[in-house]
Amino acid sequence: MTPLSQRLHAAWHSVRKPLDPALARARQRYRALAPRERRLLTGAALVLGAAVVFVTLIEPPLNTMRKLHAELPTLRAQAATVADLSARATALRRQSATPAGAVPSPAELAASLERAGLPAAQWTLGEPETGPGVLLTLTQAPSSVLLRWLDGAARDWGLGIQQVDLARATNAYGRPLPGLVNGKVTLALPPATERR
Repeated sequence: MTPLSQRLHAAWHSVRKPLDPALARARQRYRALAPRERRLLTGAALVLGAAVVFVTLIEPPLNTMRKLHAELPTLRAQAATVADLSARATALRRQSATPAGAVPSPAELAASLERAGLPAAQWTLGEPETGPGVLLTLTQAPSSVLLRWLDGAARDWGLGIQQVDLARATNAYGRPLPGLVNGKVTLALPPATERR
């Protein structure tokens, strides 16, 4: 025997030695029981053992799963907040990467419009008739999405609205379409004196 197994054997005997008389009395009493009482006692021991196994091994993971399931909506909301903050940080990086006084490229504006939820069929980009900037022509574009995008363009690129000519979109019979607009928006950088 190795020294470790000898120590374990000695520890087991030291723990078992005080319990031996009680175990011997329990065995004698068990043998003295009638067969029906032995079966009842064995059944009760099995039920008690199953209850102990459930309480110690099964119930804690179940409680943890219930708790995590209840926390999942909060964690999803936090993930959405992190994603929003990440998008804002990207916009700020893009804004700082754009040279001061430069209008964003049409590709950047087009990608931004698509991300905002304005399909390419609802808008076209061009150059305004006078001065530098961007001319955005709209056809049946949702006004709420447009306003959100205009707010983002001002925040991300510093573009200001120079001129607006919007009208409510109508159907083929001349009836207004709710929430949709047609028209033109001219965006430009503010004069250098207004910038920072």
